[in-house]
Amino acid sequence: MTAPGNQGPYAATGRPPSAPWVGALSTGLTFLGAAWILAYTLLSVPALEALGAWNYIGVIGLVVVVTLLGKAWHGQDYERPTRTSRV
Repeated sequence: MTAPGNQGPYAATGRPPSAPWVGALSTGLTFLGAAWILAYTLLSVPALEALGAWNYIGVIGLVVVVTLLGKAWHGQDYERPTRTSRV
């Protein structure tokens, strides 16, 4: 048996956590994409109607950017609590 906390999905990466703006940007772009597609499908906004089906391409582009930001984001290293620690 190996020592706890040094391998597996919660192994320390040694990288510092991402900047707070990465999570904020990802969340903001997610809400922007949802608002965009809802506005296009439910409202009659002339600027969105002029784009036509390109609205879907724009929202898909936002989904791709949010996915890449999510893959680049990393939080603090997880420290597994010991058996004697109180949580």
